[in-house]
Amino acid sequence: MPAIASILRDSPKPIVGDKSSIARVRCVLMLGGRYLLAQHNSRRRERIGRWGLPGGRLRPAEKPKACLRRELIEELGCEVPYLKRLGDWLHDDELHRVFGCEIDQPIETFAADELLAIGWFTYQETAELAVAGKLRTGFELAAIAEFRRHHSSR
Repeated sequence: MPAIASILRDSPKPIVGDKSSIARVRCVLMLGGRYLLAQHNSRRRERIGRWGLPGGRLRPAEKPKACLRRELIEELGCEVPYLKRLGDWLHDDELHRVFGCEIDQPIETFAADELLAIGWFTYQETAELAVAGKLRTGFELAAIAEFRRHHSSR
């Protein structure tokens, strides 16, 4: 576990953002101790094949939770029972608000026009992706760790 600790130590930390500065929303989805990561279509070649949390960009005047619910339906056909706010992370000069939710049904299909692939990963496997440089934003593991912390205190 020392490798995971050093990855988390070096990961971007959540920051305090206000609703008006949020550009994107992301979601940690957990099912049976595994976390859903997606490969998003991207215009940037260096991002193709990297795994990230599902979500997307807010529309004008859209609230973060409403945006995330819309994005999850569009990308994964998934309606979530709740969204727990985990924090805000800065990536590419945009503030990402991250929420988390445990679901009870597997997600196996996705919108091929938005995503290239989805996969369910353990925490350890996500850490291995982080070490290999295969995560999209760099805060995925930290967000999952934050969800695990919140989830274990329920």
